[in-house]
Amino acid sequence: MRRVAPIASVLSVLILGGCLFGSPSASPSPTFSPSPAVSVAPSASVAPPTPTLAPTPGPDAIPTFIAGSKVSTNAAGLRVRSRPGTSQGVLASLPTGAKLVVELGPVRVDNYGWYLVHDADAAAPAYTEGWVAAGFMPNPYLVPANFDLPVNPIVAGFAHEGNGEFGPVPVADANYAVRWVASALPGKSGCSFSVDLVPGTGTAVPAIRATIGKAPAPGNLYGDFFAAHPTLKGDLFVRVTSDCSWALTFLRNLPAS
Repeated sequence: MRRVAPIASVLSVLILGGCLFGSPSASPSPTFSPSPAVSVAPSASVAPPTPTLAPTPGPDAIPTFIAGSKVSTNAAGLRVRSRPGTSQGVLASLPTGAKLVVELGPVRVDNYGWYLVHDADAAAPAYTEGWVAAGFMPNPYLVPANFDLPVNPIVAGFAHEGNGEFGPVPVADANYAVRWVASALPGKSGCSFSVDLVPGTGTAVPAIRATIGKAPAPGNLYGDFFAAHPTLKGDLFVRVTSDCSWALTFLRNLPAS
């Protein structure tokens, strides 16, 4: 009888044969050439755009009101300050629509135009007078207003930067006063402010001689000045020699009621 080798033995032979004599030839594995390296240029560094700041409006954009004008606030929270300037003490904060009377200005301080205003509103807050910034056109902080004003003692007012002659101002007697303020122009460390009052027929009378530092300076001429110069009656002209931003107002001294 023919004997058949166990399957395990046959497998052992085949395996051993393969180890001793080499593996049977096989189709070579395909060879893949590496993909050529792609040189990618780094993206250029793009700087973020620099924000463009809007320039501060010039003096021509400051709203103009003559002394004695009736105005109201056009923005909530407008601060009333003790003197012109953003660093001056705050006297009150006004709501929109607050009624004011312009007494003096504008004078330019911290690039804003400032007006001395009188409280003409019965509503709070209560204060007598103070300085407010007028803002810039076309969205000013102050706008013209129309309301009843029983008494207005202001006779005339002028404001300018530099020299000039203004008038006439009618002065009947010594019962007048002059209020003024002067400030060095932006970028300047000081200025000078000189005022002569000139009668229509007569000699000029020196009225104000002031040297102004960095801070704005206010001043007054009272009735005794006019009493001491009786020629200052009739139509007076105001002659200013100055390199300041300045404002000046004539007021009639009203008798106490």
